[in-house]
Amino acid sequence: MLITLPDYQRIYSIAHAVLKSENSDTNKSCLFYNYCGAYILNKHYKINAKVHSGFAAYHLGVEDILGFGSIVDGKLKSSEDEFHSWIEADGWLIDFMAPEFPNIMLSQGGISSIPRKMVQSKLANMADGPENLKKSGDFLIISDVEVTQSLANHLESRPAFIDLIDICNQWFNRKPSKMQKSISISNGKGQLNQVSLSGIKPIVGRW
Repeated sequence: MLITLPDYQRIYSIAHAVLKSENSDTNKSCLFYNYCGAYILNKHYKINAKVHSGFAAYHLGVEDILGFGSIVDGKLKSSEDEFHSWIEADGWLIDFMAPEFPNIMLSQGGISSIPRKMVQSKLANMADGPENLKKSGDFLIISDVEVTQSLANHLESRPAFIDLIDICNQWFNRKPSKMQKSISISNGKGQLNQVSLSGIKPIVGRW
């Protein structure tokens, strides 16, 4: 793997805590999770990590397959309204939103209990098509250049988004270095909000 599970947990936890402090829907924040993760991977690990957006599907075990995007005339599609974002780095797929997948499945009417795991897999192991998503850990991603660029342009025009990514990067420390359990973030009105990592559930393995 490119990074260890404990470091993955740290990156996810920081992004999650900051999103919660901003009252964001963590089930719909793949862009923030993965732009944050890619920035930290580049800065702290010197890994050339890039965010891609498009169609994505993950097999989460049993018969649970989570898909992002749409099917139009039998073809897998994505758009700025129906997409998922992930990271590609040195031949690996990493998705820092993966621990939220159980919550998304429940919100879509799922009833099975899905453990919280990370996604970190070699791109070479990707399924050839949706019919080959047969077991836990199987995945299919189809990057859309236009969607990826359009979303990137939109985000770059939002200084608040960039500021929050930078806050996450400054907060992060690699294992075995210690990391602050909480930080203070200005709410833009001259007030400081305390953002804490306490209460964030552990990640138990890898899809």
